Amino acid sequence: MNKCIFCQQIKAEQILSETEHFMVIFDINPVQDGHLLIVSKKHYMDIREMPDEVLFDLVKLEKILVSKIAETFATDGVTIAANNGSIMDEGTHCHVHVIPRYKNDGFWDNQKVVQHENDILKLKAALQLK
Repeated sequence: MNKCIFCQQIKAEQILSETEHFMVIFDINPVQDGHLLIVSKKHYMDIREMPDEVLFDLVKLEKILVSKIAETFATDGVTIAANNGSIMDEGTHCHVHVIPRYKNDGFWDNQKVVQHENDILKLKAALQLK
């Protein structure tokens, strides 16, 4: 049985908006008032599993949500962050955070990341799209 909270526990009354492929809900642990989650209706663990038509729907929805946040709040911008793969919280699938932002909101002040050495030249070479 699938124990994904996005597949099993989102109730119709939680859905603020939706498209063919996605639902929009409020984040249950918001970083900022108005923090939204875009959740795919199909269980994808990784963005690379999504067909192009689903990805196009996602980008269009992100654009709409950024516009609606800007029209509704006096924000200075919006941060969009996608969670996918095995790094996500257990019991979830691929989802996107849409977070209203303000100058001097301290958003990046509490980011503590253990750095890992990576070969950035290897990445640079891999990014040469042909």
